[in-house]
Amino acid sequence: MREMFHRLTAAGLGLAVGLTSCLAAMTAMTGCGRRESVTVWVYSDEYKRELEDFLKNTPLRLRFAANIRVVNSSDFREELDSALATKQGVPDVFMLSPDNIREYVESDLTADIASLGLSVSEEQYYSHMIQAATAPNGTVKAVGWQSDPGVLMYRRSMAQVYLGTDNPDAVQAMVADWDGFYATAQKVYEQSGGKTRMLAGQEDMMKPYLSADNSPWVVNGNLVLSNRKMAYVSYMGKMAEEHLIYHAEQWSEAWLKGISDSQSVFGYFSSGICMQYVMKQACGGSLKGEGSYGDWAVIPGPARYCWGGSWLAAYSGCRHKEAAGEFIALFTACTDDADWLEQSVKYFRTTGEFAASSRVVSEIRFDPQFEDSFIGGQNYYQQLSIVARDIDMSHLSVYDNDIGGLFKTYLNEYAGGLKSADQALDDFKTSVKMAYPEIVVR
Repeated sequence: MREMFHRLTAAGLGLAVGLTSCLAAMTAMTGCGRRESVTVWVYSDEYKRELEDFLKNTPLRLRFAANIRVVNSSDFREELDSALATKQGVPDVFMLSPDNIREYVESDLTADIASLGLSVSEEQYYSHMIQAATAPNGTVKAVGWQSDPGVLMYRRSMAQVYLGTDNPDAVQAMVADWDGFYATAQKVYEQSGGKTRMLAGQEDMMKPYLSADNSPWVVNGNLVLSNRKMAYVSYMGKMAEEHLIYHAEQWSEAWLKGISDSQSVFGYFSSGICMQYVMKQACGGSLKGEGSYGDWAVIPGPARYCWGGSWLAAYSGCRHKEAAGEFIALFTACTDDADWLEQSVKYFRTTGEFAASSRVVSEIRFDPQFEDSFIGGQNYYQQLSIVARDIDMSHLSVYDNDIGGLFKTYLNEYAGGLKSADQALDDFKTSVKMAYPEIVVR
């Protein structure tokens, strides 16, 4: 996720997270003290630097030396297939993102974490991170590393003028569900004389609205447009027709411009990573009073959803599973050893990333360092923890990225008035049929 945000920030944004690498043999660091090399693939240079710095400075006596390689998420499958075909550079451990985790969890390429000497429980990890990593047979195939809970960010100054208060608790009460969100959008539009709209575009709403969808895109080989998906088409259409949202494509120049604009956009569905790597970069300043810096507030909004996250998995053919388990445990707090847990806590306290381990989050969520002036001094880690405990990813599927992307594309055309709802849905179905001939589309 972070890689996507960085990429898109250079061009307009960027973030995605990934990690995969050949964890080679590691023998116990006793007697001769021999350490084996572990190759790890990550999605960005930044992650590579973070991991290398952390491993260099940890006081723990590790059984491995990590050889970290950057593999862009868009090239991941091709690179992995090539490594498997040549039997050279096959990763022992790799990072997975929401876009590809189901593909690998449901394949025989990932090892049962129990074979690595690891286990996870909902007492220690956010349940959505376990759900996404669990194979259909109930086997857990990856350990959550980072979660990225979604939130709603709004402009304090606009809330004060249009809603009569900028208090986060008061504003949250107004947008606690989708009916309230719609009513608040109407009020913002009316009170601003049509100069301010609730969101920059319909795409911002899609992920949070569909987080309550209990049906995957494909069931028994059939494309399924569930009641929730059709409800979103109607809800989004109503918001667009009443001019309560703009039609900027997410991450586009127009979408980014709304972050710094003094009047046009009231809020953004966002996340901790998006705040740090997108919104702060596009706000037009670095101190309160510059651009929109300091004029933002964070609330849960009408839905509990996840922007993204990352998981660590091991290759099922890994010969050194004990060492692979050690590497994964170090960065995911998947251990009962107090010294190792302390190092994981240290990592997340240093990076500011949101941990998939609720045990780690409970250790640091009230740290003053997370009180961010960009959001008026609110503790963003605490706000993310409120959302994280209620996220459901049990219906994540291998088709979410591709078919979900097509759905978003055609709904953009509907929201922008280029197509009717029926035409947009017909074109969406046609595209799915062309992309996946094996799927029955009615």
